[in-house]
Amino acid sequence: KQWYQRRVRALDDVTKNQTQLVASLHSILGGKQEHVVCCDSVKSINATTTEVVVYVLLRSPTGATQRIPATDLASVLTSANIANQLKSQMFVTNVISKVAFTFSQLSLYLDKPPVGISPVLWEQAKQENPDPVKLIPVPLVGFKAISERLRLQKEQSEAHFARVELIGKEVEDIRATQANTLSRLQQLKRKHSELTHRVLQVMVDVEVQKKAGFSLQPEEEQLRVQLESIQQELNAPNLFKGRLSEMLSLIRMQSLAEPGNANSTQMESGVLASIHSHLSRQQDGISHLLDIIRDDLQHLEIIKQGLQEKVSA
Repeated sequence: KQWYQRRVRALDDVTKNQTQLVASLHSILGGKQEHVVCCDSVKSINATTTEVVVYVLLRSPTGATQRIPATDLASVLTSANIANQLKSQMFVTNVISKVAFTFSQLSLYLDKPPVGISPVLWEQAKQENPDPVKLIPVPLVGFKAISERLRLQKEQSEAHFARVELIGKEVEDIRATQANTLSRLQQLKRKHSELTHRVLQVMVDVEVQKKAGFSLQPEEEQLRVQLESIQQELNAPNLFKGRLSEMLSLIRMQSLAEPGNANSTQMESGVLASIHSHLSRQQDGISHLLDIIRDDLQHLEIIKQGLQEKVSA
């Protein structure tokens, strides 16, 4: 719940001095530390009148806050002493508690059509209300009322557009933060990979020291056999190397064929793309296997050196 005040001041003047307005109101209310004055919205009523919606929070020693009811706040602000200060110091012309209709007030307003409004039209307006909980039908009589309604709608649309722009900026900031976070995450992943490799190297060194002077374990011998089997499979002429050689020969034939010779062998673009994709996959697989073999051979070499040093010692 909130309350609003109307000032005989232009909107720009009120907006510019909004901080001073809140401080002055806090001082008029007694300047107590447990009172927190908050400005909810500022909008223009006409060229010389501005509506300011504010509310006051009551802060307890534990840090919890509670909003003071609008009716209680309006009762204090309309008292003789404070009302005079508001009028003389802040040019306040009216103070109204901004609260919702009670059920009885709402029923009284809806059951009786306004003066000059047909009961049929009033009933139709009630039935076509898009949100009966938050909205009520308001009659518009004359061009002046219609013009005022258009002005208010324009101001509300501008406020919505301003809020959408603010949300858009917040979204951009969130996206920038997300991009920075992803970049930082990639850096941490690379660092984690490097640290994992270093830990593995330390584990290898520790294992070499522990196994110095001992013969190869069955699982180590099994690993050596597996590595030799992988190497033989890579070197087999009828598997990877043979297929790669055959594809390379087809590619050379295609490159040596004369463009103007109708009898020359020509390959479709789809076939070339398929060969290129297959070769790329094979190359990636071979490179991965070679990396594994190199790492394992280095580990075996380290183990071998450790055993030799132990034997020499």
